[in-house]
Formats: sequence, structure tokens, C-alpha cells
Amino acid sequence: MKSNFMIIYGGSFNPPSIAHITLSQQLLSNLGSEKLLFIPVGDHYNKNELVAAHHRVNMLKLACKEDSRLGVNTIEIDTEKRLYTIETLDKLKRQYPENDLCFVMGTDNLRDIINWKDWGRLISDYKIIVMDRGEDALWKVLDDIPILNSYRNNIIQIPGLLQSEISSTMIRNNIKAKRNIGHLTTAEIVKYIKKEKLYV
Repeated sequence: MKSNFMIIYGGSFNPPSIAHITLSQQLLSNLGSEKLLFIPVGDHYNKNELVAAHHRVNMLKLACKEDSRLGVNTIEIDTEKRLYTIETLDKLKRQYPENDLCFVMGTDNLRDIINWKDWGRLISDYKIIVMDRGEDALWKVLDDIPILNSYRNNIIQIPGLLQSEISSTMIRNNIKAKRNIGHLTTAEIVKYIKKEKLYV
């Protein structure tokens, strides 16, 4: 694959887990890409237990310290209103005109994509990296939603991605239960969470 692919990985990252980091590195290696940007959602994103954006950005920056291919972009945090995915990608394209942007999503989101704003342009103008979720798989989605087959050239599936059960929710639950989180995220993020007394 061309190395000017830039991978765009959106989410709440509340907090970033070892699974987020491992998956990012797998995607970079598989695509031969030189850069992956984490795009954390803004504070206006309506989600339970979402800590302030500056904390999530700080934790992501700690996660990126060990790998220069990883970066954080605060485009969704710096915008007063919640952006649609197509708006985020259009803004990023203006920031990185030399790159082909590849947006990461799971099969669950791909199933719903025809309900997204400007979904046809989203999947035409940008590449979509699809990850299987549980028992679901890309071929099943394409089978169930035939119109997506027209955009098959822009849909990338990476076989052999390691699926992890580790999640941000698991980290938050362990903190509440006063259980260890050292195996769920990086040592620097553990230190940051304790210092800032997050998720208690």
C-alpha cells in the first residue's frame, strides 16, 4: 500500500487502552503507513463518564510518546459543535492535502453508514478501514447491504488483526472497584490517572 495513507482513528479514548495502541500499530504496519492520528471527541459528545477533553488529549499524547508514527489531532475538540464524520474528514483533508485519509470503523458502524450524513461522498472521497466486530465480518455486511459493493474499492479489510477484549470501560470499572489497571493501559497513563484522580 502507498505510504502516504494517513490513518484516522476517532473515539472517546476515555481513557486510552493498550488495545487502542496495539491496534494502531498493527494498522500502521499492515498498511505500510507512516502516520496515524487519534481524533478524540469533544466535550459536547454526549457520553457517560466522559472526562474533560484536555485529560484525554494528555493521555493520548503519553500513549504516542513511544511511537513517532502516532499523533493526536484536536480538530473535534476545538470545534464548538459536534462534527459529522464527513465534516471532520473534510477539515483534516484541508490540513493534510498530500495524504490519502483512511478512516477506521467497525462492521457495526459500516452497517449503519447509509444513515450517516453524506455517506456516499464519505465512502467515495475517503478510504474506510473496516474491523470485524465479534462474529460480524465485512463479507456479511456487504451481503446484507448490497449497495456498499459499489464502493468496494475504497473499503479496506485487514485480515489477522488481533481482537482484544480490553476496553476503556474495563479500565474505568477496575478503577472504581480499586483493582489493578497496569495490564490494561501504559504505565504513564496509569500514573496520570492516579495523579489527576480520574474515574474515581
